[in-house]
Amino acid sequence: MPRNRFFSKTYEESRAGFRNQLKEVKKYWPNVRLETYHIGSEEEDNTTDILTADASEEKKDLLIITAGEHGIEGFTGSALLQLFIEEYLPSINPETTGLRLVHAVNPWGMRHFRRVTENNIDLNRNYIKDWEKITGTVNEEFVRKKNVFIPSGPIEDLHKQKEKLYFRLKEAFTTEELASLKDTPSGQYKFKTGVFYGGNEYDEPARELKNRYVNWGKNYDHLVHMDIHSGGGPKDDLSLIFTKADGRSEHTLREELSYDQVMKSPEMYGDSNLFLQKAVQEKYPEKKIFVCLFEFGTIGETRDDFIFCTKTMINENQLYFKGATKKGDIEDVQRDFTKLFYPEREEWQELVIEKGRKGLNAVLASERIQLREVPGASGTFPST
Repeated sequence: MPRNRFFSKTYEESRAGFRNQLKEVKKYWPNVRLETYHIGSEEEDNTTDILTADASEEKKDLLIITAGEHGIEGFTGSALLQLFIEEYLPSINPETTGLRLVHAVNPWGMRHFRRVTENNIDLNRNYIKDWEKITGTVNEEFVRKKNVFIPSGPIEDLHKQKEKLYFRLKEAFTTEELASLKDTPSGQYKFKTGVFYGGNEYDEPARELKNRYVNWGKNYDHLVHMDIHSGGGPKDDLSLIFTKADGRSEHTLREELSYDQVMKSPEMYGDSNLFLQKAVQEKYPEKKIFVCLFEFGTIGETRDDFIFCTKTMINENQLYFKGATKKGDIEDVQRDFTKLFYPEREEWQELVIEKGRKGLNAVLASERIQLREVPGASGTFPST
C-alpha cells in the first residue's frame, strides 16, 4: 500500500484529494473552477476532473498537466499534480499564467487498476487523424505471435504459463523488439480483446479531451503540456520524452532543459501527444507549444525485464477477459501488473517525488514560466 502522502490507494481517494485542491489553487487564482465530466454512465461515477484557471491580466502562458491516460498510471500522475499544486503554484505568476490540471483522463482504468479503457483501448494509440487508413491493421510484432497476444481461455496454471511465455517471447523477438514492446509498442486495430488495441474510432476519453484541448490554447501565446506516465524507461528514473513535432534534437533538448534523461519518441500511429501538438500547430501556427511526456521507470532494462513487461501485459489482459482457475494466480497477475505500473516500494514513490521536482524545474525554467513578484514569494521554484 502507498506510504508516501502524495500517493493514493484507490481512484476515489485520489479524486477526492484532487478536488480538495480547489481551495488551495483559489488562493492564487480566485477564478479557478472545477470542471467535471463523466466517462460512461453517471451511475458508474467515473469522472475526469479539471482544475481550470485563467491568467488574470495577460494570457501569456498556459500550463497543462494531464494524468491517468493509462488508468493505473494515474496514481503517479495524481501524486505529481498534488506536488505541483502544493510546491509550485505559490511561485507562479497568476497574472500571466493559466492552468488546466487534468485528473484521470481514463477514470475507468484508474478505478479498476487497468491500463486501458473499459473498451480495452490503449488511449495512447487512439488518436488517429484518418481512421479509414488504419482500422483493421495489425503491427508486424503482433502478427508474428498473434496467438500469444489474444487470450483463448482462462489461465489454468500461471507458473507454467509464465515459463511458456518466457521462452516463446525470447525466441520470437530480438532484444530491440522486446524493448519496443515495453516502451513504445505499436498499436493494433483489429483484435478487440488483444493487447495494444487502439480501437476503430475515438474512444470517449480521447474524444472528450481532444475536443477541449485546442480551444484551451486559443487565447494564450505559449502552451506547456506535461503528460504524466509510469512504467517505461530506466528503472527508478524519470525520462522526459518529446514527439517528432518538436523540431529540436535530443542533444539540443538536453542542453536547453539541463536534463540528461531526454529522448525523442518514434512517430507512432495514435500517439496522443503527437496528435494534440500537431493539432495546435496546424490551427495556431503562430503559437509556441511545448509537449513533454514524463515517464517514471519501474523495472530494469535487461532482456528478461523486457520479457517480464510483455508477459505481464499478456497475463493481465487474459485474466480480464478469460479469468483464472486458481485464486492465487489472480493475485499473482495483479501483483505483477502493479509492480510494472504502480510499485508499492516506498523507495520508488520517494524517487517519483524527487525526480518529479527535477523534471518540473527543468521544464518550467527552460520555458521561462514567469514567477510571482509579490512579498512572500520565493522567486524560485522548489529546490531539488
